[in-house]
Formats: sequence, structure tokens, C-alpha cells
Amino acid sequence: MLKRNMWSIAKLQRPPGAHWAINHSSCGNWKHFVESVKGCVAAMKKDPSLNKNHDTAVYGMTGAIPDGKLLHQFVSIHQAAMLDTLK
Repeated sequence: MLKRNMWSIAKLQRPPGAHWAINHSSCGNWKHFVESVKGCVAAMKKDPSLNKNHDTAVYGMTGAIPDGKLLHQFVSIHQAAMLDTLK
């Protein structure tokens, strides 16, 4: 979707799925979005190699981490790295 039509769709891990939002700034293009989805599905059916990639969905993954300390450390490091980019 991104390469062909400039639409970004987030991958979900638990449960497996996808997340997209059409908001006020993009609502005027909803027909283009629907046609983009149809076109991409048709392309993936025609060429099954397009159904494979190396991306990993991590949205919702933190709920599976049993050690709260590890999760806290990971989130702290991630947030620090993100804030460093603002400098």
C-alpha cells in the first residue's frame, strides 16, 4: 500500500490484523483508499511472492512480556532514544 499508493497501514500482532485510520485530513480520499486496497489485494493474489516480507508486527507485543522490569527498561530506553531525536 505504501509503495504503490502512499497509504500507511500498521500491522497488529495480537490479535493478528491491520490498523488504518481515515481522519478529517484524508476523508476526501476514501474512494482512492478503497481502490488502493482492492488493487493491492488483486496484485497479491496474482503474485503470491508479494505476500512475504520481513516486517514484524510489534503492536500489542508488550502484553506478552512476563517480566515487568524488562518492559520498563525497554520502554525507558526507547523513549530516551525518541526524545534524543528532538534535540
